[in-house]
Amino acid sequence: MRVALIPMLALPLLATAPAAAQQKSGVERAATAPLRDTRIKDDKIPEILQLAASAPYSLKGISTCASISAEVGKLNAALGADVDVPGKKKGEGSAIAAAAAGEAVRSIIPGLGLVRVVTGADKQQRRVEAAVYAGSVRRGYLKGIGLGRHCSPPAAPTRQAQLDTPEIVAPEAD
Repeated sequence: MRVALIPMLALPLLATAPAAAQQKSGVERAATAPLRDTRIKDDKIPEILQLAASAPYSLKGISTCASISAEVGKLNAALGADVDVPGKKKGEGSAIAAAAAGEAVRSIIPGLGLVRVVTGADKQQRRVEAAVYAGSVRRGYLKGIGLGRHCSPPAAPTRQAQLDTPEIVAPEAD
C-alpha cells in the first residue's frame, strides 16, 4: 500500500512544476517526491520565470517581433507548449486534472500537509506556482503585443487560435 502511495505524492508538484522538471520520467519524480516534501531537493525555478514574476508586463528589451519571439521561445522552454500549438486538443485540462488529483492525495495521506509546512516545501511550491503563473501571463501578454504589431507566431497567437470560437468542452470519460 505504501509503495502505491509514493507515485501519488508526486502529482501535486508535477501539476505546477516548470516544464523542464516535468520532462523527467514519472518514476523519477515519484521517487524524489519525499525529497521535495522534506526540502532535501527543490525544483529549481528557471531564470526566465523568475524574471517574469518580477515584471510580467515589462517591455524592456522588447522592441521587435524577433525579440518577442525569442522571449516567447524562452517561456515555452520553461513552461511547455502554449495552448495555441497545432494539434493540441481544445479545452485540454491535464494540469487542472493533475492538480485536483494532487488535492485528493493531500487529503488522503495524514500528516503530509504538516510535514510540508514544517519543512517549507509548501512555501517553495507556492513560489513555483507563482512563477509558472507569471510566466504564463507574460507569454500571453507578449503574444498580445505581437498580435498588435502584426508579428507571426510564436510572437503572436496562431491564426487558428485567433479564429477559434470559445466553447465549453465536456471532459472525456475515462
